[in-house]
Amino acid sequence: MTERRPLRPIHYLGSKLRLLDAIGAAIDLVDPDRGPAIDLFSGSGVVAARLAEERSVVAVDIQEYARVLSSALLAGNQLTEADVTEVADNARASEQAQASGSLGCLLEHEAGCQAAVTSGDLEPLAAVVEAGALIGFERGEGPGAGALADALREASLGSTPGVITRYYGGVYFSYRQALQLDGLAEQARAVDPGDRDAVLAAVLGAASEAVSTVGSHFAQPVRPRDGAGQPKGPLLRSVARKREIDVIDAFERWAGRLIDAGTPPNAGTAVRGDYREFLASHSKDVSVVYADPPYTRDHYSRFYHVLETLALGDTPGLSTTNLDGGTRLSRGLYRAERHQSPFCIRSQAPDAFRELFKGVRRLRAPLVLSYSPYTQNSSDRPRVLTVGQVVDLARRCFRAVEVTSAGRLAHSKFNVAHRNTDISYDAEVLVVCRP
Repeated sequence: MTERRPLRPIHYLGSKLRLLDAIGAAIDLVDPDRGPAIDLFSGSGVVAARLAEERSVVAVDIQEYARVLSSALLAGNQLTEADVTEVADNARASEQAQASGSLGCLLEHEAGCQAAVTSGDLEPLAAVVEAGALIGFERGEGPGAGALADALREASLGSTPGVITRYYGGVYFSYRQALQLDGLAEQARAVDPGDRDAVLAAVLGAASEAVSTVGSHFAQPVRPRDGAGQPKGPLLRSVARKREIDVIDAFERWAGRLIDAGTPPNAGTAVRGDYREFLASHSKDVSVVYADPPYTRDHYSRFYHVLETLALGDTPGLSTTNLDGGTRLSRGLYRAERHQSPFCIRSQAPDAFRELFKGVRRLRAPLVLSYSPYTQNSSDRPRVLTVGQVVDLARRCFRAVEVTSAGRLAHSKFNVAHRNTDISYDAEVLVVCRP
Protein backbone atom coordinates (compact mmCIF):
# COMPACT_ATOMS: atom_id res chain seq x y z
CA MET A 1 0.00 0.00 0.00
CA THR A 2 1.33 3.46 -0.93
CA GLU A 3 1.82 5.61 2.15
CA ARG A 4 -0.36 8.69 2.05
CA ARG A 5 1.18 12.05 2.80
CA PRO A 6 -0.15 13.58 6.06
CA LEU A 7 -2.29 16.69 5.65
CA ARG A 8 -2.33 19.37 8.38
CA PRO A 9 -5.23 21.72 7.56
CA ILE A 10 -4.18 24.61 9.84
CA HIS A 11 -1.09 26.05 11.51
CA TYR A 12 -1.21 24.27 14.86
CA LEU A 13 0.67 24.90 18.08
CA GLY A 14 2.59 21.79 19.17
CA SER A 15 1.64 19.92 16.00
CA LYS A 16 2.52 16.21 16.03
CA LEU A 17 3.11 16.08 12.26
CA ARG A 18 6.82 15.34 12.69
CA LEU A 19 6.17 12.79 15.45
CA LEU A 20 3.70 10.55 13.64
CA ASP A 21 6.16 7.67 13.16
CA ALA A 22 7.19 7.69 16.83
CA ILE A 23 3.59 7.88 18.03
CA GLY A 24 2.51 5.12 15.64
CA ALA A 25 5.35 2.87 16.81
CA ALA A 26 4.49 3.37 20.49
CA ILE A 27 0.82 2.63 19.84
CA ASP A 28 1.67 -0.49 17.83
CA LEU A 29 3.94 -1.63 20.68
CA VAL A 30 1.09 -1.72 23.20
CA ASP A 31 -1.50 -2.89 20.66
CA PRO A 32 0.20 -4.93 17.91
CA ASP A 33 -3.17 -6.27 16.73
CA ARG A 34 -4.19 -2.75 15.71
CA GLY A 35 -7.62 -2.66 17.30
CA PRO A 36 -9.91 0.36 17.77
CA ALA A 37 -8.23 3.55 19.03
CA ILE A 38 -9.32 6.77 20.67
CA ASP A 39 -7.47 10.02 20.03
CA LEU A 40 -8.28 12.42 22.86
CA PHE A 41 -7.51 16.15 22.41
CA SER A 42 -7.38 15.54 18.65
CA GLY A 43 -6.49 19.15 17.68
CA SER A 44 -5.64 19.42 14.00
CA GLY A 45 -6.54 15.76 13.41
CA VAL A 46 -3.19 14.63 12.01
CA VAL A 47 -2.66 11.85 14.59
CA ALA A 48 -6.20 10.52 14.17
CA ALA A 49 -5.76 10.48 10.39
CA ARG A 50 -2.51 8.57 10.74
CA LEU A 51 -4.09 6.03 13.09
CA ALA A 52 -6.93 5.52 10.61
CA GLU A 53 -4.40 4.21 8.12
CA GLU A 54 -4.11 1.06 10.24
CA ARG A 55 -7.04 0.92 12.69
CA SER A 56 -10.49 2.35 13.35
CA VAL A 57 -10.37 5.54 15.39
CA VAL A 58 -12.57 7.99 17.28
CA ALA A 59 -11.20 11.54 17.52
CA VAL A 60 -12.37 13.58 20.51
CA ASP A 61 -11.92 17.29 21.23
CA ILE A 62 -13.96 19.86 23.13
CA GLN A 63 -13.52 22.47 20.41
CA GLU A 64 -15.80 22.46 17.38
CA TYR A 65 -13.10 23.56 14.94
CA ALA A 66 -11.06 20.49 15.96
CA ARG A 67 -14.05 18.20 15.45
CA VAL A 68 -14.56 19.68 11.97
CA LEU A 69 -10.91 19.15 11.02
CA SER A 70 -10.82 15.55 12.27
CA SER A 71 -14.13 14.75 10.63
CA ALA A 72 -12.86 16.06 7.29
CA LEU A 73 -9.72 13.92 7.56
CA LEU A 74 -11.41 10.77 8.88
CA ALA A 75 -14.84 10.52 7.34
CA GLY A 76 -13.89 11.19 3.75
CA ASN A 77 -16.16 13.16 1.45
CA GLN A 78 -17.84 13.06 -1.91
CA LEU A 79 -16.74 16.55 -2.89
CA THR A 80 -16.03 17.17 -6.53
CA GLU A 81 -14.21 20.02 -8.20
CA ALA A 82 -17.59 21.20 -9.46
CA ASP A 83 -18.91 21.35 -5.88
CA VAL A 84 -15.93 23.41 -4.77
CA THR A 85 -16.26 25.75 -7.73
CA GLU A 86 -19.95 26.30 -6.94
CA VAL A 87 -19.17 27.20 -3.31
CA ALA A 88 -16.38 29.53 -4.43
CA ASP A 89 -18.51 31.23 -7.09
CA ASN A 90 -21.39 31.81 -4.65
CA ALA A 91 -18.98 33.22 -2.05
CA ARG A 92 -17.50 35.51 -4.70
CA ALA A 93 -20.97 36.77 -5.60
CA SER A 94 -21.67 37.46 -1.92
CA GLU A 95 -18.38 39.34 -1.60
CA GLN A 96 -19.18 41.52 -4.61
CA ALA A 97 -22.68 42.29 -3.35
CA GLN A 98 -21.33 43.39 0.03
CA ALA A 99 -18.56 45.40 -1.60
CA SER A 100 -21.08 47.38 -3.64
CA GLY A 101 -22.94 48.38 -0.47
CA SER A 102 -21.96 50.31 2.64
CA LEU A 103 -18.83 48.22 3.16
CA GLY A 104 -17.39 49.52 -0.08
CA CYS A 105 -15.99 52.52 1.75
CA LEU A 106 -13.90 50.27 4.01
CA LEU A 107 -12.59 48.32 1.04
CA GLU A 108 -11.66 51.56 -0.71
CA HIS A 109 -9.86 52.79 2.41
CA GLU A 110 -8.10 49.45 2.70
CA ALA A 111 -6.87 49.66 -0.90
CA GLY A 112 -5.40 53.03 -0.07
CA CYS A 113 -3.63 51.58 2.98
CA GLN A 114 -2.06 48.86 0.87
CA ALA A 115 -0.93 51.39 -1.74
CA ALA A 116 0.51 53.59 1.00
CA VAL A 117 2.68 50.73 2.28
CA THR A 118 4.10 50.31 -1.22
CA SER A 119 5.03 53.99 -1.27
CA GLY A 120 6.58 53.82 2.20
CA ASP A 121 3.75 55.27 4.31
CA LEU A 122 2.93 52.70 7.03
CA GLU A 123 0.69 54.84 9.24
CA PRO A 124 -2.69 54.07 7.57
CA LEU A 125 -2.25 50.29 7.82
CA ALA A 126 -0.98 50.57 11.41
CA ALA A 127 -4.18 52.43 12.33
CA VAL A 128 -6.35 49.73 10.74
CA VAL A 129 -4.62 46.89 12.60
CA GLU A 130 -4.72 48.87 15.83
CA ALA A 131 -8.30 50.15 15.81
CA GLY A 132 -10.06 48.95 12.67
CA ALA A 133 -12.61 46.51 14.14
CA LEU A 134 -16.20 47.47 13.34
CA ILE A 135 -17.37 45.98 16.65
CA GLY A 136 -14.98 48.28 18.52
CA PHE A 137 -16.12 51.34 16.58
CA GLU A 138 -19.74 50.49 17.38
CA ARG A 139 -18.81 50.53 21.08
CA GLY A 140 -17.10 53.90 20.82
CA GLU A 141 -13.59 52.41 21.05
CA GLY A 142 -12.41 53.21 17.52
CA PRO A 143 -10.82 56.31 16.04
CA GLY A 144 -12.77 59.50 16.59
CA ALA A 145 -11.75 61.27 13.40
CA GLY A 146 -9.92 60.77 10.14
CA ALA A 147 -10.33 58.66 7.01
CA LEU A 148 -10.56 55.35 8.90
CA ALA A 149 -13.20 56.75 11.26
CA ASP A 150 -15.24 58.03 8.30
CA ALA A 151 -15.08 54.64 6.55
CA LEU A 152 -16.04 52.76 9.72
CA ARG A 153 -18.91 55.17 10.38
CA GLU A 154 -20.35 54.70 6.89
CA ALA A 155 -19.99 50.92 7.13
CA SER A 156 -21.73 50.84 10.52
CA LEU A 157 -24.76 52.68 9.11
CA GLY A 158 -25.42 50.01 6.49
CA SER A 159 -26.67 46.43 6.75
CA THR A 160 -25.06 44.29 9.46
CA PRO A 161 -22.11 42.36 7.98
CA GLY A 162 -21.16 38.81 8.92
CA VAL A 163 -19.50 38.12 12.25
CA ILE A 164 -15.98 37.65 10.84
CA THR A 165 -16.16 41.00 9.04
CA ARG A 166 -17.70 42.78 12.00
CA TYR A 167 -15.37 41.36 14.66
CA TYR A 168 -12.10 40.56 12.95
CA GLY A 169 -11.93 42.53 9.70
CA GLY A 170 -9.07 45.01 9.75
CA VAL A 171 -7.51 43.42 12.84
CA TYR A 172 -6.78 39.79 11.96
CA PHE A 173 -7.69 39.93 8.27
CA SER A 174 -8.14 42.55 5.61
CA TYR A 175 -11.77 43.65 5.30
CA ARG A 176 -12.01 41.90 1.94
CA GLN A 177 -10.59 38.65 3.36
CA ALA A 178 -13.11 38.82 6.21
CA LEU A 179 -15.95 39.34 3.72
CA GLN A 180 -14.75 36.31 1.78
CA LEU A 181 -14.61 34.17 4.91
CA ASP A 182 -18.15 35.14 5.85
CA GLY A 183 -19.36 34.23 2.38
CA LEU A 184 -17.55 30.89 2.38
CA ALA A 185 -18.82 29.96 5.85
CA GLU A 186 -22.38 30.75 4.77
CA GLN A 187 -22.00 28.56 1.70
CA ALA A 188 -20.44 25.75 3.73
CA ARG A 189 -23.57 25.49 5.86
CA ALA A 190 -25.71 25.18 2.73
CA VAL A 191 -23.97 22.14 1.23
CA ASP A 192 -24.97 18.51 1.69
CA PRO A 193 -24.48 17.53 5.38
CA GLY A 194 -22.13 14.73 4.35
CA ASP A 195 -19.74 17.23 2.79
CA ARG A 196 -20.22 20.12 5.22
CA ASP A 197 -17.27 19.35 7.48
CA ALA A 198 -14.91 19.00 4.52
CA VAL A 199 -15.99 22.36 3.11
CA LEU A 200 -15.74 24.01 6.54
CA ALA A 201 -12.30 22.47 7.06
CA ALA A 202 -11.15 24.05 3.80
CA VAL A 203 -12.52 27.41 5.03
CA LEU A 204 -10.55 26.99 8.28
CA GLY A 205 -7.44 26.16 6.29
CA ALA A 206 -7.86 29.30 4.20
CA ALA A 207 -8.36 31.43 7.34
CA SER A 208 -5.23 29.96 8.92
CA GLU A 209 -3.25 30.69 5.76
CA ALA A 210 -4.47 34.28 5.41
CA VAL A 211 -4.43 35.59 8.99
CA SER A 212 -1.81 38.32 9.33
CA THR A 213 -0.33 37.54 12.74
CA VAL A 214 2.99 36.17 13.94
CA GLY A 215 2.87 32.38 13.68
CA SER A 216 -0.48 32.45 11.82
CA HIS A 217 -2.33 31.91 15.12
CA PHE A 218 -5.10 34.00 16.67
CA ALA A 219 -3.68 34.53 20.15
CA GLN A 220 -3.73 38.28 19.58
CA PRO A 221 -3.30 40.81 16.80
CA VAL A 222 0.17 42.12 16.02
CA ARG A 223 1.33 45.29 17.76
CA PRO A 224 1.97 47.59 14.78
CA ARG A 225 4.00 50.22 16.69
CA ASP A 226 7.21 50.26 18.65
CA GLY A 227 7.66 51.73 22.11
CA ALA A 228 8.01 55.22 20.67
CA GLY A 229 4.72 54.91 18.80
CA GLN A 230 6.29 54.56 15.37
CA PRO A 231 4.96 51.99 12.86
CA LYS A 232 7.08 48.85 12.64
CA GLY A 233 8.26 48.70 9.04
CA PRO A 234 9.18 45.01 8.48
CA LEU A 235 6.15 43.80 10.45
CA LEU A 236 3.62 45.96 8.62
CA ARG A 237 5.10 45.11 5.23
CA SER A 238 4.65 41.45 6.15
CA VAL A 239 1.05 42.16 7.18
CA ALA A 240 0.44 43.91 3.87
CA ARG A 241 1.74 40.87 1.96
CA LYS A 242 -0.53 38.50 3.89
CA ARG A 243 -3.49 40.73 3.13
CA GLU A 244 -2.95 40.26 -0.56
CA ILE A 245 -3.98 36.58 -0.23
CA ASP A 246 -7.31 35.90 -1.89
CA VAL A 247 -9.17 33.73 0.64
CA ILE A 248 -11.52 32.19 -1.91
CA ASP A 249 -8.57 31.05 -4.00
CA ALA A 250 -6.96 29.65 -0.84
CA PHE A 251 -10.21 27.82 -0.02
CA GLU A 252 -10.17 26.15 -3.42
CA ARG A 253 -6.59 24.98 -2.84
CA TRP A 254 -7.42 23.51 0.58
CA ALA A 255 -10.57 21.84 -0.71
CA GLY A 256 -8.51 20.28 -3.50
CA ARG A 257 -6.05 18.88 -0.94
CA LEU A 258 -8.92 17.34 1.04
CA ILE A 259 -10.36 15.81 -2.12
CA ASP A 260 -6.94 14.36 -2.97
CA ALA A 261 -6.57 12.98 0.58
CA GLY A 262 -9.69 10.88 0.09
CA THR A 263 -10.98 8.47 2.73
CA PRO A 264 -8.56 6.59 5.04
CA PRO A 265 -8.51 2.78 4.87
CA ASN A 266 -10.27 2.37 8.24
CA ALA A 267 -13.42 3.84 9.73
CA GLY A 268 -13.06 7.06 11.63
CA THR A 269 -15.43 9.40 13.43
CA ALA A 270 -15.02 12.73 15.19
CA VAL A 271 -16.79 13.75 18.39
CA ARG A 272 -17.01 17.11 20.10
CA GLY A 273 -16.93 16.58 23.83
CA ASP A 274 -15.12 16.85 27.14
CA TYR A 275 -12.58 14.06 27.65
CA ARG A 276 -13.99 13.17 31.08
CA GLU A 277 -17.55 12.79 29.85
CA PHE A 278 -16.43 10.82 26.81
CA LEU A 279 -14.30 8.37 28.81
CA ALA A 280 -17.10 7.90 31.33
CA SER A 281 -19.75 7.15 28.71
CA HIS A 282 -17.87 5.30 25.95
CA SER A 283 -19.10 1.71 25.79
CA LYS A 284 -17.44 0.25 22.69
CA ASP A 285 -14.32 -1.90 22.69
CA VAL A 286 -11.09 0.08 22.84
CA SER A 287 -7.62 -1.33 22.22
CA VAL A 288 -5.55 1.80 22.84
CA VAL A 289 -5.96 5.45 23.80
CA TYR A 290 -3.68 8.26 22.62
CA ALA A 291 -3.81 11.55 24.53
CA ASP A 292 -2.09 14.87 23.88
CA PRO A 293 -3.39 17.28 26.53
CA PRO A 294 -2.03 20.83 26.67
CA TYR A 295 0.90 21.11 29.05
CA THR A 296 1.74 24.81 29.36
CA ARG A 297 -0.19 27.65 30.93
CA ASP A 298 -1.26 28.83 27.47
CA HIS A 299 -4.91 28.02 26.79
CA TYR A 300 -5.16 26.65 23.26
CA SER A 301 -8.59 28.22 22.81
CA ARG A 302 -6.86 31.62 22.77
CA PHE A 303 -4.91 30.58 19.67
CA TYR A 304 -7.92 29.34 17.68
CA HIS A 305 -10.92 31.37 18.88
CA VAL A 306 -11.57 32.85 15.43
CA LEU A 307 -11.60 29.37 13.91
CA GLU A 308 -14.04 28.26 16.63
CA THR A 309 -16.39 31.10 15.67
CA LEU A 310 -16.13 30.12 12.00
CA ALA A 311 -16.85 26.47 12.81
CA LEU A 312 -19.81 27.19 15.10
CA GLY A 313 -21.29 29.90 12.92
CA ASP A 314 -22.50 31.84 15.96
CA THR A 315 -22.24 35.44 17.11
CA PRO A 316 -20.48 35.19 20.46
CA GLY A 317 -20.14 37.77 23.16
CA LEU A 318 -16.59 39.11 23.42
CA SER A 319 -14.45 39.27 26.53
CA THR A 320 -13.60 42.64 28.00
CA THR A 321 -10.82 44.14 30.11
CA ASN A 322 -10.86 46.88 32.72
CA LEU A 323 -8.53 49.65 31.65
CA ASP A 324 -8.08 53.10 33.17
CA GLY A 325 -11.35 52.80 35.05
CA GLY A 326 -13.32 51.76 31.95
CA THR A 327 -14.32 48.54 30.22
CA ARG A 328 -12.97 47.80 26.76
CA LEU A 329 -13.02 44.83 24.45
CA SER A 330 -10.03 42.54 24.90
CA ARG A 331 -7.29 43.27 22.39
CA GLY A 332 -7.58 39.73 21.06
CA LEU A 333 -11.38 40.01 20.67
CA TYR A 334 -11.75 36.63 22.41
CA ARG A 335 -14.99 34.74 22.77
CA ALA A 336 -16.53 35.44 26.19
CA GLU A 337 -17.32 31.75 26.70
CA ARG A 338 -13.86 30.58 25.63
CA HIS A 339 -12.92 27.10 26.88
CA GLN A 340 -10.39 27.09 29.73
CA SER A 341 -8.58 23.75 29.93
CA PRO A 342 -7.92 22.41 33.46
CA PHE A 343 -4.61 21.03 32.16
CA CYS A 344 -3.41 24.64 31.76
CA ILE A 345 -4.25 25.70 35.34
CA ARG A 346 -1.69 24.70 37.95
CA SER A 347 -4.25 24.15 40.70
CA GLN A 348 -6.47 21.99 38.47
CA ALA A 349 -3.91 20.06 36.41
CA PRO A 350 -3.24 17.21 38.92
CA ASP A 351 -6.94 16.38 39.13
CA ALA A 352 -7.28 16.67 35.35
CA PHE A 353 -4.57 14.04 34.89
CA ARG A 354 -6.08 11.83 37.60
CA GLU A 355 -9.43 11.89 35.79
CA LEU A 356 -7.73 11.15 32.48
CA PHE A 357 -5.88 8.15 33.90
CA LYS A 358 -8.94 6.83 35.76
CA GLY A 359 -11.11 7.20 32.67
CA VAL A 360 -8.70 5.24 30.49
CA ARG A 361 -8.29 2.59 33.20
CA ARG A 362 -12.09 2.11 33.16
CA LEU A 363 -11.77 1.15 29.50
CA ARG A 364 -9.03 -1.40 30.39
CA ALA A 365 -6.92 -0.07 27.55
CA PRO A 366 -3.27 1.01 27.36
CA LEU A 367 -2.53 4.72 27.08
CA VAL A 368 0.13 6.55 25.08
CA LEU A 369 0.46 10.09 26.40
CA SER A 370 2.42 12.87 24.69
CA TYR A 371 4.12 15.28 27.04
CA SER A 372 6.95 17.79 26.96
CA PRO A 373 9.54 18.03 29.74
CA TYR A 374 11.18 21.11 31.12
CA THR A 375 13.86 22.00 33.62
CA GLN A 376 13.46 24.50 36.42
CA ASN A 377 16.36 26.56 35.00
CA SER A 378 14.94 26.75 31.48
CA SER A 379 13.65 30.02 30.02
CA ASP A 380 11.12 28.05 27.97
CA ARG A 381 7.41 28.49 28.65
CA PRO A 382 6.79 26.64 31.95
CA ARG A 383 4.93 23.32 31.97
CA VAL A 384 2.18 23.00 34.53
CA LEU A 385 3.57 19.67 35.79
CA THR A 386 6.92 17.96 35.36
CA VAL A 387 7.17 14.61 33.59
CA GLY A 388 8.00 13.02 36.95
CA GLN A 389 4.80 14.34 38.48
CA VAL A 390 2.76 13.05 35.53
CA VAL A 391 4.41 9.62 35.79
CA ASP A 392 3.71 9.44 39.55
CA LEU A 393 0.03 10.12 38.91
CA ALA A 394 -0.10 7.53 36.11
CA ARG A 395 1.43 4.81 38.29
CA ARG A 396 -1.54 5.02 40.65
CA CYS A 397 -3.80 3.77 37.84
CA PHE A 398 -1.62 1.60 35.60
CA ARG A 399 0.40 -1.57 36.18
CA ALA A 400 3.42 -0.37 34.21
CA VAL A 401 4.48 3.13 33.16
CA GLU A 402 7.55 3.95 31.06
CA VAL A 403 8.84 7.10 29.40
CA THR A 404 10.40 7.08 25.95
CA SER A 405 11.77 9.87 23.79
CA ALA A 406 9.81 10.81 20.70
CA GLY A 407 13.00 11.94 18.96
CA ARG A 408 15.03 15.11 18.72
CA LEU A 409 12.45 17.83 18.23
CA ALA A 410 12.02 21.44 19.31
CA HIS A 411 8.50 22.88 19.25
CA SER A 412 7.54 26.24 17.81
CA LYS A 413 7.85 29.01 20.35
CA PHE A 414 5.62 31.52 18.61
CA ASN A 415 8.48 32.86 16.46
CA VAL A 416 9.56 35.18 19.27
CA ALA A 417 13.34 35.40 19.56
CA HIS A 418 13.54 35.66 23.34
CA ARG A 419 11.53 32.42 23.67
CA ASN A 420 14.16 30.50 21.71
CA THR A 421 17.16 30.98 24.00
CA ASP A 422 17.18 27.48 25.48
CA ILE A 423 15.84 25.05 22.89
CA SER A 424 15.42 21.56 24.34
CA TYR A 425 15.71 18.79 21.79
CA ASP A 426 14.09 16.40 24.24
CA ALA A 427 11.00 18.53 23.69
CA GLU A 428 8.61 15.59 23.50
CA VAL A 429 8.34 12.31 25.35
CA LEU A 430 5.78 9.54 25.22
CA VAL A 431 4.48 8.19 28.52
CA VAL A 432 3.41 4.61 27.81
CA CYS A 433 0.93 3.21 30.35
CA ARG A 434 -0.17 -0.44 30.46
CA PRO A 435 -3.20 -1.67 32.47
